[in-house]
Amino acid sequence: MTRLEEVILKEQRLRALMTQKKLEAIWIRKQPNFSWLTGGGLNMVGIATEMGVTSLLVTRTGRYLIANNIEAGRMLHEEGLAELGFQVMDQPWHDEHDPALVQKVAGSLAGVGTDAAHGDCQNVEGDIRKLRFSLTANEIDRYRFLGARLSRVVEKVALGVRPGDAECEIAGRIAPELWRDRIDPTGFQVAADERAFSYRHPIPTTRLVRRYVMICVNARYKGLITTITRLVHLGKPDPKLLAQFAANLEIENRMIAATRFGVAASVPFAVGLAAYKELGYETEWTLHHQGGAMGYYARDIKVTSATGEPVAENQAYCWNPSIAGTKTEDGFIVTPQGPIMITYPMIYPRIEYSIAKLPGCSIARPGLLVLD
Repeated sequence: MTRLEEVILKEQRLRALMTQKKLEAIWIRKQPNFSWLTGGGLNMVGIATEMGVTSLLVTRTGRYLIANNIEAGRMLHEEGLAELGFQVMDQPWHDEHDPALVQKVAGSLAGVGTDAAHGDCQNVEGDIRKLRFSLTANEIDRYRFLGARLSRVVEKVALGVRPGDAECEIAGRIAPELWRDRIDPTGFQVAADERAFSYRHPIPTTRLVRRYVMICVNARYKGLITTITRLVHLGKPDPKLLAQFAANLEIENRMIAATRFGVAASVPFAVGLAAYKELGYETEWTLHHQGGAMGYYARDIKVTSATGEPVAENQAYCWNPSIAGTKTEDGFIVTPQGPIMITYPMIYPRIEYSIAKLPGCSIARPGLLVLD
């Protein structure tokens, strides 16, 4: 599939939504949806923004880029929108009137759907979110590239952790390695020693590592985001910690195995809760969300027992069960043949987990890294 074929496929999804909602056009304003529609284009200056610096308009017969004179040239040439067939509607940066340009093409803002609330437009963000769920072959390839790079970088940095390293220093070693491949590190959690046992979202501080550290990273490549967690122990760990890690990993493995095309997302969630109880950690799940669907957001859905949304074919998921002091977390793509792991052990100890309901299917999971 070429990039243009990917864009046409997604445009067809949008036009089906237009028919369903009786719309004449859909106006894409958010960066994640821009990346989705353009097959990996970037619509940002600051890497943490949700709203794009330009916008896209898809009608029943055409596709348009709405941009000021600062952004138009780069979008057309570096982001490839010219070769993808987007017609540019440009305007001076000091006199921008995006809604007027949308209305000029669509006829009326009341007949326009948008992913960010605006005036008379119909907000269809929730509908577009569902259109993103089933990944194309190109998106799966991009995810596999991201996962391989992220896994290797995080594990390489973890292998080099020494007593006296600061949490923020560890995060700082990861960032430039990811930037080599234009991968944005969009979130870090690094917890040394007791902080790993005290907080479920331990953003990096200047705390120094003594014997133990948890490293969690969110990273984005061409709009797609995945997450990873790795644990490092310096010196011989307490057997209780090893047993707890094994239980944590077992919970996640069962959740991955239960995440099947067509089942409600609450099904693997329930499997996880049952595993927490069976393994002696019944209430730990109440202290942190358990993850869910991901894609152009770190979590498209944070799943609970009330989530009735069915798992889509070729949808990306990431469960992140945690017990105070341990967490396991690797992204994967749901396919009829079994999960395709996005992140996986490349340097870390490798643990094979067989999925009982899919004979011959196993996944590689990381152990806890012990450094002498």
